[in-house]
Amino acid sequence: MLIPTICPFCGVGCGLLLDVEGGKVVRVIPEKDHIVSKGKICGKGATAHKTLYLPGRLTRPLKRVGDSFVEVGWNEALNEIVERIKEVKEKYGGKAIAIYGGCQNSLEEVYLMSKLIRFLGSNNVDSCARICHEPSATALKEVVGIGASGTSVEEIPNAKVLVIAGEQITESHPVLTEYLIEAKKHGTKIIVIDPRFTKTAKLADLYIPVNQGTDVYLYNAVGNYLIKRGLYDEEFVKVRTKGFEEYAKTVSRYTLEEAERITGVPKELIIKFAEMITIKPTIFSWGLGLSEGGGINAIRAFLNLMLLTGNVGIKGAGPIVYRGQSNVQGSGDLLKPWILPNGPLNEENAKKLGELWGFEIPLEKGLTVTDALLTENDIRAVILVNYNVAHSLPNKSKVIKRLKEMDLVVVLDSYMTDTAKLAHYVLPVAMWAESEGSVVSLDRLVKWRFKAVEPPGEAKQALWVLAELAERLGLKVPKDPKVIFEEMKKVVKLYSSLKLEDVMDHSKNSRYPNGEIVLYEDKFYTSDGFAHFIPVEYRPVNRKGLVLITGRIVTKYNTDTLTTYMNDEEDIVYLNAEDMKSMGIKEGQEVILKSECGEVTVKAKSDPGLKKGYAFMINSSDLVNYVVCDILDPETRIPYYKSTEVVILSR
Repeated sequence: MLIPTICPFCGVGCGLLLDVEGGKVVRVIPEKDHIVSKGKICGKGATAHKTLYLPGRLTRPLKRVGDSFVEVGWNEALNEIVERIKEVKEKYGGKAIAIYGGCQNSLEEVYLMSKLIRFLGSNNVDSCARICHEPSATALKEVVGIGASGTSVEEIPNAKVLVIAGEQITESHPVLTEYLIEAKKHGTKIIVIDPRFTKTAKLADLYIPVNQGTDVYLYNAVGNYLIKRGLYDEEFVKVRTKGFEEYAKTVSRYTLEEAERITGVPKELIIKFAEMITIKPTIFSWGLGLSEGGGINAIRAFLNLMLLTGNVGIKGAGPIVYRGQSNVQGSGDLLKPWILPNGPLNEENAKKLGELWGFEIPLEKGLTVTDALLTENDIRAVILVNYNVAHSLPNKSKVIKRLKEMDLVVVLDSYMTDTAKLAHYVLPVAMWAESEGSVVSLDRLVKWRFKAVEPPGEAKQALWVLAELAERLGLKVPKDPKVIFEEMKKVVKLYSSLKLEDVMDHSKNSRYPNGEIVLYEDKFYTSDGFAHFIPVEYRPVNRKGLVLITGRIVTKYNTDTLTTYMNDEEDIVYLNAEDMKSMGIKEGQEVILKSECGEVTVKAKSDPGLKKGYAFMINSSDLVNYVVCDILDPETRIPYYKSTEVVILSR
């Protein structure tokens, strides 16, 4: 029996067919009719069924007793959790409670999290989208009106120029390599902007080796060059945008000569980059290198170039955000501590939402997951739904300490993760092939995961667990994801035009808001209908040591809980060969990698793609976040994972 579903890994959201025999998934087949993946899958997707049967699956609820866990029944676990939540609320108020979710959860589960936390009197709700592309979503919302990709990956072959900033597609989103190859055959020119010469950079017609953290200066200098030479789209800027005068004034101080000195990119390459992006149509795309490296201002500066050249709202042009998880887009849409599911956090929207949900909505802004676990605050109880924060957040020692200080930590997960080990209660939940619900890809494409097999032992779908907790706390909610989907459409304007039958048919276009492959052809979704330039200033980066950059490799996935079977990669810090020679470090030598936040022992190896002055570690490493420091973007509170100053010491 073949059951259709969506791959549990990256944000491409490839279609899979699960071959089920004897109640077990025995193999994965690519789904030829899927509208985006079109019968293609990567190595992780082809072996995705193995994630269901790794050693250590959780099958019964666990309760902490002293330094160990004991198995308990569901009623005992849920009732005790509810009583402890009530105690925290009575003693400290609703704002002492938080719910934070990973991005494997379905839209329906995410929606219930958002509803439950407001019922408890708190806006402390967030997702792992905070630590990857919250700057992208926020900047896109400001600039064009919707915090998501404005065009489809299907449009890549229609572009004459494709700009890829801070993203290694071959490692992070392998199936999209098919679109790059097709585009190259059609004559598309590819520009890659990255401090590392990656496998994706090898496909580039122009490689821009920008120094990490200097993107704002680079893009502002390019903007100034285009304006001074009249190479920008004056008609588009005049008719469809606002804020150009202030933007032009801001970038007028950014020179090519200074850009070369600061960014490390030769002047002639900057000019070539500037002139290539004036070609129509051009797609502006980016990954974590931009968002985790420069925060929201780096994204704003990048998007300003898209507006300046008029490369939005036409076929083969617009913004693409390379999202890293199967429902990170949907999680980011719905779980925000400063925004309600129906709009900005204000009295009007709170009143409307309260009428729909049947209870009063709190108006006090909540805390992001990074602020909750990395700063001093009043949160005393936290529910973590498929979110391994003790592994994925920076300054790991600080996160572990903060979790240990909590009065109540409840973890819903399928495996005993680093975070689950610190919990008071661990509730076993079904995985992606053992439950059903919808997810949103990086393409704004909403698709349904169908249940293929039963979860092991007493594990339950996270939706059921959240609904049971809500009901025992006094909030009656549906447990049928289809019913929740229809309710969600009434609340979330972006999703209001979705049709469940189209979402369940993987061959159909079910993109939000209205099925557009290319957004903004006629209007922008901002409040005034115009696109907005957001001028930003470059903040000088002064570093004395090496700069540690983190990133993905194709055989690992995020915290590596689900990809341990693929290989046993050593903890390695990659360095420039000249840097290794000057430090007297040999290939494969054990070294101490040290920052202000911590130190670890790893092996050193050379990477020919690294510029001098940089180090690289895989972000799935269990050690790396002991060293990565918790420097947060002032506005969006994303950690600068790619900006930690480190030193290498010989052992």
